[in-house]
Amino acid sequence: MTKVRLLVELDVKPDLSDEFVAMFREEFIARSRTEKGCEQYELWRDSTSSSKMTIVEVWSTQEDLDTHLSQDWFAIWGPKLEAMQATPLVVRTLSSIDD
Repeated sequence: MTKVRLLVELDVKPDLSDEFVAMFREEFIARSRTEKGCEQYELWRDSTSSSKMTIVEVWSTQEDLDTHLSQDWFAIWGPKLEAMQATPLVVRTLSSIDD
């Protein structure tokens, strides 16, 4: 099976960047890492701009990612994440040249 790899780029409202990191760590990272098929789930901050961030995700299968996106908690916390964004998310789905 082919793994699903995502890079999710986002710009957080500068005055909310620390609050965003705390919320993301407590809600998204803590929950996502316990889900079936989650191989990697990390938040990276741009070293030149603390409000520019990238979520790095690796899921064992598309089904695992679909299950992740349909979790009840995601429906609650997704809008909170969206409210902290300065611009819309840019989601890049990647495949390894080794797949």
